[in-house]
Amino acid sequence: MAEFYPFRAVRPAKGKAADVACLPYDVLSKEQADALAVNPESFIHIIKSEVDLPADTDLYSEEVYQTAADNLNRMKQDGTLQKAETPEYYVYREIAPDHTQTGFVGTVSCREYETGIIKRHELTVAEKEDDRTHHILTCMAQTGLVFLTYTAGAQLADCLKEITAEEPEETFEQNGVIHQVWAVSDPAMVSRIREGFHDVNALYIADGHHRAASSCRAAKQLGADDTAEAGRFMAAAFQCDDLSLLGYHRYVKDLNGRSTDEFLDEVRKTFDLAEADDTALPDEEFHFIMCLPEKTYRMRPRANTYDTADSVGRLDVSVLQNSLLDPILGIRDPRRDKRISFVGGQSGAAEIRALAKQGGVGFILYPTGIHDLITVADDSRIMPPKSTWFEPKLLSGLFVHEL
Repeated sequence: MAEFYPFRAVRPAKGKAADVACLPYDVLSKEQADALAVNPESFIHIIKSEVDLPADTDLYSEEVYQTAADNLNRMKQDGTLQKAETPEYYVYREIAPDHTQTGFVGTVSCREYETGIIKRHELTVAEKEDDRTHHILTCMAQTGLVFLTYTAGAQLADCLKEITAEEPEETFEQNGVIHQVWAVSDPAMVSRIREGFHDVNALYIADGHHRAASSCRAAKQLGADDTAEAGRFMAAAFQCDDLSLLGYHRYVKDLNGRSTDEFLDEVRKTFDLAEADDTALPDEEFHFIMCLPEKTYRMRPRANTYDTADSVGRLDVSVLQNSLLDPILGIRDPRRDKRISFVGGQSGAAEIRALAKQGGVGFILYPTGIHDLITVADDSRIMPPKSTWFEPKLLSGLFVHEL
């Protein structure tokens, strides 16, 4: 049974959502952040507050965190952001050209994160946790959504259908995606939603592992349990079959000292190769596209080179890592090796092809399935880094959870 709580969100004032909302801090480049900073109402001033400081400012200095808190307070005081009068749930819908997803926004318990009702599939990095924990404690607020998914919930589906039959409070387009928000304050519907989550046995973190871990670290430092707002963290929860995952591709800048022919000879010991045109894409799991400067190949691992019963080992990202990236290219620690880079999203395959034309080798992967993620989390195991890419991204600035 999962607890999913309504809360008094701090949200953009009516008609301000399009000006305030922006992509999350961890997917924005410096150039993108600087472009957003010309708008004083953009949430970039809170999630990447270094845009308001000199270019040589240490990104982890106290000045950066305090500037974020000051900007948050400024936007509340000038009315750009306003706090709901009563605890509410919110419904958040994203309409992309080829996909629509609709979920609930509320808060969840740090206790349930610690006890495993909220399940994870990724490791976190201490430095990133330190950064987000400091940001939360200085702002005394969580400014980004943790992206959750769940497998059941007929009552929740009925609630979503009823709520979204009405006109949304906010509708705007950003980066080719339409975003819609409904606030849910009716006591009867609030009760139905909370009861609906009681029928959910587990919640799974799809994206936002560092936000979740940092929120729970902040709760411990504040001595808060889940009867207090500080003992909960803000999340958006979507039914798993409503989500879209895209491939998370790999590029290695060299062939680890081998010529192209030597490299291909090594690859053929484990994989079947067939030449392909330079628009080829993988069309099923265990099917890779390998891009070299002069040629593109379809690549499939031979039978018995991986364990189909191993929830982690059978993943395409694991097969590639264990059978090629490590033994042939020498990428033993993909988290730290500077020779490898990762590209996801709609334009990821095209970017991999462009990189490979310059040298080295690129690999275009079939997306990891959402049920693979759930199986790994249920097994209390960890996926390789950069295994999943969810799109569209949940915007920051539409909801803030004050502690």
